[in-house]
Amino acid sequence: MIYLLSPCVDNNLKKVRVSILPIRDYNIQERKTLVEVAQGRSPADIVVTNVNLVDVITGDIVENIHIVIKGRRIARVSDSIDDVVGMNTLLIDGRGRYAVPGFIDLHIHIESSMLDPIGFSKIVLKHGTTTVVADPHEITNVLGVDGLKIFIDASKKTPLKILVEVPSCVPATNPQLYLETVKHVIDSQTTEKIVENPEIVGLGEVMDFVSVLRGEEEVFRKIAKSWSKGLLIDGHAPLLTGRELEAYIAAGILSDHESTSMREALEKARKGMFVYIREGSAWRDLASIVGLLKGKDCKLCAFVSDDVNVMDLVTKGHMDRIVNLAIELGLDPVDAIQYATINPSLRLCLVSELGVIAPGRLADFFLTSRIEYVDPETVIANGEVIYYDRKMIREIPPVQYPEYALNTVKLSEDKINTMIIPPRGPIEKKKVAVNVIQVYPGSSLTKRVIEELSVSEGMIKPAREKDVMYVGVIERHLGTGRYFTGFIKGLKFNAGAIAQTIAHDTHNLVFAGWSEEDIKLAIIRVARNQGGIVIADKGQVIAEIPLKLAGLMSIEEPEVVYERYISMINKLSSDYGVEFESFFMTLALVSLPVIPEIRITDRGLVDVKAAKHIPLIAT
Repeated sequence: MIYLLSPCVDNNLKKVRVSILPIRDYNIQERKTLVEVAQGRSPADIVVTNVNLVDVITGDIVENIHIVIKGRRIARVSDSIDDVVGMNTLLIDGRGRYAVPGFIDLHIHIESSMLDPIGFSKIVLKHGTTTVVADPHEITNVLGVDGLKIFIDASKKTPLKILVEVPSCVPATNPQLYLETVKHVIDSQTTEKIVENPEIVGLGEVMDFVSVLRGEEEVFRKIAKSWSKGLLIDGHAPLLTGRELEAYIAAGILSDHESTSMREALEKARKGMFVYIREGSAWRDLASIVGLLKGKDCKLCAFVSDDVNVMDLVTKGHMDRIVNLAIELGLDPVDAIQYATINPSLRLCLVSELGVIAPGRLADFFLTSRIEYVDPETVIANGEVIYYDRKMIREIPPVQYPEYALNTVKLSEDKINTMIIPPRGPIEKKKVAVNVIQVYPGSSLTKRVIEELSVSEGMIKPAREKDVMYVGVIERHLGTGRYFTGFIKGLKFNAGAIAQTIAHDTHNLVFAGWSEEDIKLAIIRVARNQGGIVIADKGQVIAEIPLKLAGLMSIEEPEVVYERYISMINKLSSDYGVEFESFFMTLALVSLPVIPEIRITDRGLVDVKAAKHIPLIAT
């Protein structure tokens, strides 16, 4: 693939980009200093010698080259360095390793890692990621505008460039439809104020495609204001096709990360959408879409992670994990690297800053011994050495969060104890036809199926032989204790109960289980922990991960969170034959009423396409 380093041709973007992103500020003194170093009239701060440069512009490897750094930027990339090495210049011998531009993740929800921005940064920098575009709609759903501010403030305290989008859907659906109970609403007027913040780079994924297709004014006002500021407009269009897809794109929403098949991705690309090829922890779409890239030059394609958990980050990596999988699936290594470097920078209209190793650009790159399997060893971001030979040498101090952000679960134990978990059924019948949520672990999609379930003393019971168990959602933000219980099929969960405050996107408390007693025990423990995940069985808590920050993220070190996570996985696997990874994110999304076909909230079952409630008992 060959790219021309032309400036962004969008006049609107050209006019606004400098003001919306601090890294695009043109500092005259900084540039004059770079000019001096580039000409050998002033010494460099760092020189990385003897590397093979992965040139993502031309698709070539340039051998035996030296990278000259001054401050946060690259002054020159050349075959000689005698005139730039001074008394205080740090020399790093690349020893024939490959120099790769820092990876860019165009779409991620950091909260899904269970780590705060600091903990997340420590891990992904180690794996060669130097820039991410974060849509913090999880913390914003829980804490509103204050949560967004907390997230932005924390993001400033790390060398990882966390570019923040304003969430478009807080809540995920039109609150006037009353599909779920929410605490915060980021309406168009609030959005218009937030996008004035120069640190906001885009409008987060527009999940409420129903409102877009209906032409509802509120969502179009958010798009219009963001468009006028030259911001990214990111999309979320699962299974949209034909006229509906064209209508969604025509609204000005030009990206999507929900393609799960080659056919879906190809249609979106051909219709001008930027296709974010997702390879997260639960939703793994690369293998089914990689054909879009083989032997082709998909200019509107890039790799993203969307949601990736702490275990995968620690054991497998971040964007390097996706690049390596693409190579394993048959993609040329340089091509695979381009989809995580220059392609994302072109989408951001920041190729003058990121995604390439060239003069004037930010010094964001890493060294790896080979590119057939990318394995970052030394990582430089913003001209700082963050990791050297895989050892972290740049400290990233923790952040002190306000107390209210660490106490967000408003559930009294008295209300929990008085809950009646089994749904009521007709007392005169022994069996009843029930609308059940069919899930497929590893997929975000669901189906509505009708199952005949037993009724005992007016209560509808689960059916182990059919793998149909209780599932429910409790409102946890306002203290109402409102809840609704339904049934879920295919979760393949054998312990007594699980409860968690990770319940996209409103993040009420979601639970599933076989035993009413275990369900209540798990809920009570989550409330005491002020968020997180708890698994109970036979009257005992058998595993837990406390997540105090908004009930979504840990404020502990990544290693501690990872150990808790691994402990939970091992316990479920060894004692219950359960694969935690296969159901955790599936359960977390069962309360998100914008992904087809059927979901559950604290107010009842939701038919996503129709955007309305349906009864539990089938009619």
